[in-house]
Amino acid sequence: MSVFSQWLQGPMGALVYKELLEAWRDKRALLTAVTFALLFPAMITGATVFMFKVKSENESRVALIGGDRLPLLAQQLAGEQLLVDVLQEGEPSELLAGAYDLVLQVGDDFASEYRQFGIPQLYVYLDGASKDASRARRQLQERLAPLQQQIVQQRMVARGVAPQLLAPWRLEMRDISTPSDRGKLILASVPALLIMTLFVASLATAVDASAGERERLSLENLLLQPLPAWQVVLAKTLAVASLGWLAGLLSVSALTALMPLMPMAELGMQQSTSFSGVVAMGLLLMPLALLVAVVQLLLALGSKSFKDAQMRLSILQVAPLFLLMALDMSQVQLDKQFWQLLPLVGQQQWLKALLVGDSVPVAVVLAGSIVSLLLVAVFIAVGARALRRESLLGAT
Repeated sequence: MSVFSQWLQGPMGALVYKELLEAWRDKRALLTAVTFALLFPAMITGATVFMFKVKSENESRVALIGGDRLPLLAQQLAGEQLLVDVLQEGEPSELLAGAYDLVLQVGDDFASEYRQFGIPQLYVYLDGASKDASRARRQLQERLAPLQQQIVQQRMVARGVAPQLLAPWRLEMRDISTPSDRGKLILASVPALLIMTLFVASLATAVDASAGERERLSLENLLLQPLPAWQVVLAKTLAVASLGWLAGLLSVSALTALMPLMPMAELGMQQSTSFSGVVAMGLLLMPLALLVAVVQLLLALGSKSFKDAQMRLSILQVAPLFLLMALDMSQVQLDKQFWQLLPLVGQQQWLKALLVGDSVPVAVVLAGSIVSLLLVAVFIAVGARALRRESLLGAT
């Protein structure tokens, strides 16, 4: 029998079993973990579908007064997302108060001015306080621009002038971004929320396993057992981390399962996350889950009371989110290997790559995970030293 098996079958194994049993028996903590783990993937999916639906299905209605004299203009404007109603007459303010987002009125002398190569007038009426008016104005300008350019070219040809004289060059936009690049932009906030899941899911268990046991006086009885203090901290860390890690894995699985419901093709993306990707993301989160758990335990043990521990950890759970968002908005190149050795930052970059189907360097992942595990060992040693202080048990 190996040393590790004997170690688990001894007092340490019983202690780990006891901590795991208490952690997973807490229905309130389990419900919080599962709820948050499923809530944010559902919210991201719903928000993406809703935003695309609003963008694609919102139609603007334009009233074209005097459009019966310009059938070509009415045909050019009418199309997808822009409905044009041709009216012989009407009051713009009354039309805007009704079902129209924009009113385009043709000047009375438009036809004569146009035939004489003049500059006929078109009047646009809109409600500047309406967001629908801004969308309708943008769509109208996009439809009028090609028609205006076509008319200018026709007039130049009629005057014997080559249209190329006014176009010294032709500008053509070519997007070199890949579907994974566009996916990173759209899913930029997902890794930070996945990391935040570790903090939220393990918060209640960390408080109860430290400050809660201290107030119930069960922590003192536990320390009277013939066990090294570092084993007590390690057992509690494993129990707290198990809840956070499984919640993170549940979030990844839920997000991957809901991705087919998102308009991936319409957004220029492709779903690349597979079962192996989910497993890889789960393994990446494991060292960070242990680090989060031991930090939460230390903060809760150093608190004065149960409520004080809850307040401290509540602040801690949102701090990484703001930190990662600030780093994303900065000009720091986080894809460099140095940054990926740092906890939180490394996991964020690896998750971002795996979500869009990119590969991650195994050597860098191993190095970053080892750094996280070394910090876990350091914090366990700090926690063991703290448990040997009598003042810790008397904190109220």
